[in-house]
Amino acid sequence: MSGQIAPAMSALDAELEKWASAGRPPRAFLRDDDAVADTPALRRLLALSERLGAPLLLASIPGPAEPSLGAAVRAHPLVTGAVHGYAHVSHSPPGEKPCELNRRRPASVLLGEMREGREKLAEIFRGKLSGLIVPPWNRIHDAVVPLVAEAGFSGISAHGWAQYPRSTGLAGVHAHVDVVHWSAGARGRDPAWAISHACQALAEARARGFRAIGILAHHLSHDETAWATLDELMSALSQRDVRFVEADALIAESGCDDQA
Repeated sequence: MSGQIAPAMSALDAELEKWASAGRPPRAFLRDDDAVADTPALRRLLALSERLGAPLLLASIPGPAEPSLGAAVRAHPLVTGAVHGYAHVSHSPPGEKPCELNRRRPASVLLGEMREGREKLAEIFRGKLSGLIVPPWNRIHDAVVPLVAEAGFSGISAHGWAQYPRSTGLAGVHAHVDVVHWSAGARGRDPAWAISHACQALAEARARGFRAIGILAHHLSHDETAWATLDELMSALSQRDVRFVEADALIAESGCDDQA
């Protein structure tokens, strides 16, 4: 164990002792974004999911999604597809962060894309489709949130701990640790960083009522460091009896905001 990883592992062990003392099992789910077709990288991800017995929420872009995507995952019962926007195209004006699910377009267009995306992916995945929608870039404008429920989704999976107004009935089942460092040129995160941030996420999850945490991957963008970090992080959690669960199993317990 490297000198950098040892302190992160010690902190993780200390945090998990607090869960054990409370008699609550720590849980995590794995989400991967941007799937569109059968690729060697996808096969590598599926193999990792299967080896660790970790259910995978495969956020797939409906517009360019190919039938080969469904064929690749059909033999993997741990995989559930999810709608990842529609075309993964930003509609933000210059100077704003990229976002597809904003109100720069009519509500009817957004609703149409979300519904069409669900229908297409339901066919590709033969009905094994999540009730969660995954916003591209993990961004969705507040004004679009009610449309998500209208389009038939049960919740949103972005990044962080956001909850949504009770009036929408939408759950928030989010990721918290991304193994890709996007602002550094889409390089893989260091294993020590990932384990440390998983520990921080677990502490926050404990404070929020022993919630589950989410691990985020992007198989098409991984360098070898990202692959190694994902494997090391998932293995470290698994070896410490963190249970990997299906994201959709968390919808009922995620709660809503108390806003009207």
